[in-house]
Amino acid sequence: MATKQWQIWIDTGGTFTDCIAQNPLGEVLRIKTLSSSRLRGRLLAKIAPKQFRFAQQWRISQDIFQGYDFFRLGESEASAKIESIDFQNSILALSQDLEIEGEVDFEITTHEEAPILAARIATKTPLHQVLPPLTMRLGSTKGTNALLEKKGAKIAFLVTKGFKDLLYIGTQQRPNLFQLNIPEPELLYTDVIEVEERLDASGAILKPLSILEIERIISELQTKKPEAIAIALLHAYRNPIHEKMLEEALIRDGFRFVSLSNALTPSIKILPRAQTAVVNAYLAPVLRNYLQNIQSKLNTASKLLVMTSAGGLIDANYFNPKDSLLSGPAGGVVGAARIAQMLGFEKVLTFDMGGTSTDAARFDGSYDYRFATKVGNAEMLNPSLAIETVAAGGGSICYFDGYKLCVGPESAGASPGPACYGAGGPLTITDVNLLLSKLDPSAMGIPIHLDLAKQALKKLQKNIILAKGTYYSEKELLLGFEKIANEKMADAIRRISVAKGFDPKDYALLAFGGAGGLHACKIAELLGMDNIILPYDGGLLSAYGIGNARVERLAEQQILQLLNDYKDNLLETLNNLIKKASLDLQEEGYVINDIEVIHQFAYLRFKGQDSTLEVSFENVEQLLT
Repeated sequence: MATKQWQIWIDTGGTFTDCIAQNPLGEVLRIKTLSSSRLRGRLLAKIAPKQFRFAQQWRISQDIFQGYDFFRLGESEASAKIESIDFQNSILALSQDLEIEGEVDFEITTHEEAPILAARIATKTPLHQVLPPLTMRLGSTKGTNALLEKKGAKIAFLVTKGFKDLLYIGTQQRPNLFQLNIPEPELLYTDVIEVEERLDASGAILKPLSILEIERIISELQTKKPEAIAIALLHAYRNPIHEKMLEEALIRDGFRFVSLSNALTPSIKILPRAQTAVVNAYLAPVLRNYLQNIQSKLNTASKLLVMTSAGGLIDANYFNPKDSLLSGPAGGVVGAARIAQMLGFEKVLTFDMGGTSTDAARFDGSYDYRFATKVGNAEMLNPSLAIETVAAGGGSICYFDGYKLCVGPESAGASPGPACYGAGGPLTITDVNLLLSKLDPSAMGIPIHLDLAKQALKKLQKNIILAKGTYYSEKELLLGFEKIANEKMADAIRRISVAKGFDPKDYALLAFGGAGGLHACKIAELLGMDNIILPYDGGLLSAYGIGNARVERLAEQQILQLLNDYKDNLLETLNNLIKKASLDLQEEGYVINDIEVIHQFAYLRFKGQDSTLEVSFENVEQLLT
């Protein structure tokens, strides 16, 4: 079916950026680039001054690369610019002459964001031309990586007086029960400012927030110069007046990024509410700049939609950074669910093995949701699909720690990448698969070096001999690393199935991601599963899912009353939530006739307990019975 403009569906992961594009005639193209926004190729021979025979697997035959910077692989400065590329005769012309010995790997880049590079390749748009009108649907690990790598913004945290150490103290839970040397918590904020104000548990004002206090806070912030501000005041979920007063004053004074706890998650418990506000503020400048970099390269008639952790799409202008942390994996779950339904499977466990991590989820006709998300040490109240993530992907580093073989959690990422990528990277699971003859180098979109993978393995083999005096054959080491990775990934699937009372044997294993098919059989064997589904677009399934996701809004309200006591107000509350979600969609340009209610959930708990039970219902009467 033809479309009016280009449709670009993109998932930017830790190593690769996957793109599925549909042109106005309905033709589908598939693109894969490095998430560092680079394409790799190999110079084979010099045939004339500034001209070289080369090899590439870029899935394009039209020369759009004039003006791209050319780098020898591993070098930090460009050696030349691309003058022209003759794809028919495999000849690359550069602006500067180079002397090469033998074959040389190289990279080219525009220094634009990876989704723009993918869009240029798909639409065949040269660097000096504007992209055609398009709708881009985007999922990205940009926020997740910034959070895990502690590369967010400098932020200030504003909290009710007496609670400045709230996030430092946390819950006092010990993640490792027998660890005697307990490390101090890593805090995302740089500065904390206490606010002279107080509400009681019902939201009534005990101590008003004065104009003088606001001026004092602004003066202190002007000295500290944070890039973003997080505000979490006691009982603001009951009455947000003081948080809103601070927000208005701060924005009026020129602070661009202000995150309010009550707006992000209007619920009891100040600790997770404060953590949510801090995470959102920490990521706001990073993600806003990232999205603006993309939007600035798009045609003015284009639209940018961003995937959320809950599996829906939202306009980039209305997007909250906290909603992006599982956007790529959520796209994979949506894509897997669609494939399963097309093939007639009602129950599937999804197995998404990418370059940096592996994600697992369960689908049995409907999605599993959760309302608390944890990434690294940060836990926040945030609706998301229930996805279990482990640090075991193709780029997971394989090493010997002095006592045992280990896989991950560190990853080689897109740069330098696995040893076989030729950029000086360490031994990884990708190298293991290559050396076990499970990976075909010709199927990769970048040059692969089998000899470098062997060198990395031999180096590790020698380290073990020096450390323990024990000799393991190359085959033993490779199978050992493979088994460790498989057990870690199978354990992630157990946590979303067995740990919740579901038997994996009753499900099919739907494997995807760049490395999913390489490990699917072993994983299924470990879990006792009989059926494996390998979709056609397995390496691009997250992008496929993002393209097939719906524009959705979630509206929620915390009641904190006995069900029988509140039953007369349930219908009004439900209608108000539906109205709120509908108004949010209408504000983004969607007409009321196109909006429908998809799901209604109530999270109920027995009196005196903290754990909730999810109850799906179609009407209030059904909920009450």
